[in-house]
Amino acid sequence: MANHPQGRGREAWTEPAGAADPPPVPQEPPVRRWPHPVNGMEPARAADPMLHYIRCALSYQNQQLADIKALLQQLVVDREDEPGK
Repeated sequence: MANHPQGRGREAWTEPAGAADPPPVPQEPPVRRWPHPVNGMEPARAADPMLHYIRCALSYQNQQLADIKALLQQLVVDREDEPGK
């Protein structure tokens, strides 16, 4: 009976105390969503008056640049159509 294997090595077959706990799941930072235009229309919001002024000025400049581009393209077409050159 001294050679009975039941009493030996039993600790080796048990799982460690922390092994049953699931590993910690890292928390992801919250996603920040910016408002975007729906059907091409911007959402209404109370904007800073200075930002409104800047937006209007940039819109005006963009329109002027589009007009200048159209005029330059028309000049190129007119020059190509001139019979003497």
